[in-house]
Amino acid sequence: MSPGTAPTRLLVGAACVVMAIAAMGIGTATALDGAVLGPDEVILPVVARLPGGTIVSSTCGNQIVYDDGIPYGPVDVVLDPGHGGPESGSVGSNGLMERDLNLMVAFHAQLALEDLGYTVALTRRRDLHMPIRQRTAIANALEPKAFVSIHHNGGAARRSDTPGTETFHQVDDPESIRLAGILFEEVQSLFAPFWVPWVDTVHQGASTRLREPRAETYGILRMTPDLTSVIVEGLYLSNPPEAQLLALPQIQEMEGRAIAAGIHRFLSTSDPGSGFRPEFFDPHTTGTGTARGCVDAQLSPPVGITTGFTAEEHADLVATARALGWSTDWLLRFGVHTLKFLDDLPGTAAITPLEVDARPDAYGPITETVEWDQADHAVLVRMADAYGITRTEVQKLGATLMVFLAGLEAPTAPPDDAEATSDGASD
Repeated sequence: MSPGTAPTRLLVGAACVVMAIAAMGIGTATALDGAVLGPDEVILPVVARLPGGTIVSSTCGNQIVYDDGIPYGPVDVVLDPGHGGPESGSVGSNGLMERDLNLMVAFHAQLALEDLGYTVALTRRRDLHMPIRQRTAIANALEPKAFVSIHHNGGAARRSDTPGTETFHQVDDPESIRLAGILFEEVQSLFAPFWVPWVDTVHQGASTRLREPRAETYGILRMTPDLTSVIVEGLYLSNPPEAQLLALPQIQEMEGRAIAAGIHRFLSTSDPGSGFRPEFFDPHTTGTGTARGCVDAQLSPPVGITTGFTAEEHADLVATARALGWSTDWLLRFGVHTLKFLDDLPGTAAITPLEVDARPDAYGPITETVEWDQADHAVLVRMADAYGITRTEVQKLGATLMVFLAGLEAPTAPPDDAEATSDGASD
């Protein structure tokens, strides 16, 4: 088969699709099995505990294999310091960045809550690029009684006699609404006595921002449907006098304590809160909170998996790789990704473990070794578990599939004057 045949072109196109999907970490919502603590106190939600390794959600929201984590959670409260890494959030004229301010306020809120006897976790404890899907995965894995994302605002220009504090709650969730009202009261009451030329918008207070069909615009709220979740926007960093106020360490501590007091009131009383505003539809966001450009730390070293072939099998493998312009180890890796891609197609039947006599013979005299990084290794482990075979055997199965697909002949077009059917009927 020459490199120009239809099957080869099909495989090259499929390679782009499969590898792009694997790199982007696209997938549906995944059930979680608790969380583990990784290096530098990074919380990693556990996606699956399989014979071949523990699969966790990385800081960038990708599935990776990581076996060295310490079991962590559940906790009473999860605090989410918004933004981080290249996503600075709002920036004050004094250079104060929202990502740093959010973290400092979250630290103070944690200390105040712990003084009250609560267990508390932060989605991040340092300047770290972390997409919203990972922040919500952490919260969902830790099952807190309250999940609060801490932010500070930007953009308002309308002068106000009172601070422009905003809180956002989940749509139609009474407990989220109550928590948003209480947090608005506490944060607003903290800042109100200061003489500052405040700014605000019509959304000052506690409300919910929606997109069609009546779902929360903010992923923090939308992706935690089983939790009581709220976003709090303290003040406007874009307003220079407010930025100057927020730069004071004692103010950052006071804001953290106000948030902690609000959470404590929510958990220990039936207070209804106040400051409620009508819901409003506005699907537009800043585009932050995605995984674009996010680079995972190397938590697990590459794992080498060796597969054996007969002389004939290996000759076919080498010929296929050469025809496609790939190396043999790339072809082996792509074969496993193709198995996963086919399994994920809508409408396909679930994989069932292979019978003993159907398991591929992966122990021939000629061997090929593939180095699997932590993300690709997760795909290998998942497919081995699905088929009920070893990682070595699923690597051989993927290779067999690729040789088979590459060997398919391109369909031959019928002559122009060919009859459509044997009885002469035409389309």
